[in-house]
Amino acid sequence: MPDSKSINIAIDSSELDKFCHKLLDRSHDIAKTHDALVTLETFISLFARPAHGTTEYNEIESVLHVVTDESRKKLLEKNTIELIAGLRQCDVVRIASIHTPLSRNGFYEILKVAIGKLSDDEIRLLMAWTQNWVKEVTSLAQEASGYPDAMDFNKSGLSIEEFQAMSDIDRVINS
Repeated sequence: MPDSKSINIAIDSSELDKFCHKLLDRSHDIAKTHDALVTLETFISLFARPAHGTTEYNEIESVLHVVTDESRKKLLEKNTIELIAGLRQCDVVRIASIHTPLSRNGFYEILKVAIGKLSDDEIRLLMAWTQNWVKEVTSLAQEASGYPDAMDFNKSGLSIEEFQAMSDIDRVINS
């Protein structure tokens, strides 16, 4: 008998599917829901190691992959809508709040969709704005560092997250 106390949990793939879809349908914050689903996926993977490779485990893993993919798509759709608004309003803080939690690949994915939804005039404005913004912030951060070609965001009082977001947009839109 093991030294630790434990319980056994039985998970039925169809019940898990119902639970996860109900969670998705009732979601008020898709980012939190997505995080919860990824956590559930990790939990099951970790604590069901003896069952890995079985038909039952593979069914459960498949359900979780489908649902987390759905939540990821919903999250990216929400972020795309928010990014379009941020780009149209030239709102650096809003843009950075979308950029920061995403992978670079995820951000580029929604940025390309967002750019596709902008008019030619909006794109031209965005090209000039991002290029000027990055150039100005780079100059301020370099001045604050005291070393050539080095930037100090702390001394300059500038946000590295905002700089990274705007640099990524500038890189995509002005290349």
